[in-house]
Amino acid sequence: MTPAHTTYEQLHESAASAYGERPDAELVQALAGVPAGRAVDLGGGQGRHGLYLAAAGFDVELVDLSEAALAQAQESARSAGLHLRTRRSNIAFYEPPAPLQVVVAALILHIPARHAALKAAGAAGLALTRGGLLYLSLPGFNPETEALASELLDSAGCTGRVVKHVVTREERPRLPVTRRNETRAVGFRP
Repeated sequence: MTPAHTTYEQLHESAASAYGERPDAELVQALAGVPAGRAVDLGGGQGRHGLYLAAAGFDVELVDLSEAALAQAQESARSAGLHLRTRRSNIAFYEPPAPLQVVVAALILHIPARHAALKAAGAAGLALTRGGLLYLSLPGFNPETEALASELLDSAGCTGRVVKHVVTREERPRLPVTRRNETRAVGFRP
């Protein structure tokens, strides 16, 4: 187990909804007009995005390394009467099943080495259908993070936009700080 994996496993074991329960507002907005189909939530943790997609009618596979997070996501899905598939995998080696309408990579692609993150984004892009959505979020906003978001969209073959956002405790109630900056990117496969 890597130190990062151990940290996330401990986080998920110690806190229900470690990143909050609501999906990112930019993801909800970007989904307008995207027809329901297959979706993958990469590094989806306890399922805040995957559960939202399942409730919206998507056939969702949530991928994460944390067994605790996957178990919590499954329990939340059962409690809500939703179908959610989970898969324990390192996203750097995961090959998304094509065709996909949506790939969510929220607060995950800054963790692996840059080449591995770009490879994962490329694999996601190859699995996306024409008009499919790739949603990214990365911690912080600075030129380096914005550049990574743009590179990830390019690697996935998606055209899109990069936005800056301040996350509040209302959005993620269990954040250790009251506010946090994120760079978010919304891209569509042409």
